[in-house]
Amino acid sequence: MVRPSATATRKRYIQANPPWLRSWLIFDVDRAGAALAWDDAHLPEPFWTSQNPENGHAHLCYGLDAPVLLGHHDRQRPMRYLAAVETAMRAKLEADPGYSGLITKNPMHRDWRTFWHPVGGLYDLDDLSQWLDLPKFINKKDRPERVGIGRNVDTFDHLRHLAYRQVRGWKAQGGRGVFVYYLNHLHDLAQQYTHNEHPSPLDVRECHHIAKSVARWTWNHFDIEASDQRFRELQSARGKQGGRPAMEDKQASARLMRAKGMSQRAIAQELGVNKMTVNRWFKECMQKP
Repeated sequence: MVRPSATATRKRYIQANPPWLRSWLIFDVDRAGAALAWDDAHLPEPFWTSQNPENGHAHLCYGLDAPVLLGHHDRQRPMRYLAAVETAMRAKLEADPGYSGLITKNPMHRDWRTFWHPVGGLYDLDDLSQWLDLPKFINKKDRPERVGIGRNVDTFDHLRHLAYRQVRGWKAQGGRGVFVYYLNHLHDLAQQYTHNEHPSPLDVRECHHIAKSVARWTWNHFDIEASDQRFRELQSARGKQGGRPAMEDKQASARLMRAKGMSQRAIAQELGVNKMTVNRWFKECMQKP
């Protein structure tokens, strides 16, 4: 619930970040002496640390001097950079991976023992990365994108790939209000995905802002004709090679036909394959990340 600042600052817990923006990186460290976890992990001092005096557990909050937008097509690189930094810091701090980073202990509340950085403690991502060993390649088995800011990146990637395939059909419907229905559809897909894939799902507002960004970009900027031309060139090159490339060529053609609204039976007849083969292709396509 959004409250006036005078009321919110009297609450034990507050939401420091809006759902579509990250100004603060917050970590939940559930062990005694957590207020000094940053020192034990050889990390810079947080902007503030709010500690529970009864058990020593704490929230460590780092301020970003340049906030990062989440789920925007034109701001993907900073979002991915932030997710990588957060993942590496969480690992060094041994912080709770299930913590969402939205609701935190109010540092102004008397129930917590708060420690403030002596001169402010704002950092940019390059500053923080100097204290970390960021991997060039992420082990997919670890799935760091399932927690924290990585969930936004993961949901954004999943949703945009679905939108590329579906926007043609929605535009073809025409009429007033179609874009709104398209946006609501993507919002439902985002919520479904995060609840199925993430231990701590994104909330409704985070899903809304990701869906809104994807819907606007694919509706206004995605060039369907150019995409079709790339498919045609790809299938032509693969068709000349024969064998498996020829089968992949048929799969690409099947996706184009499905986007145009053709039934699986009609696609199978057009390509000269079994209907079950077409059904398997589509299932495999949906299972790809």
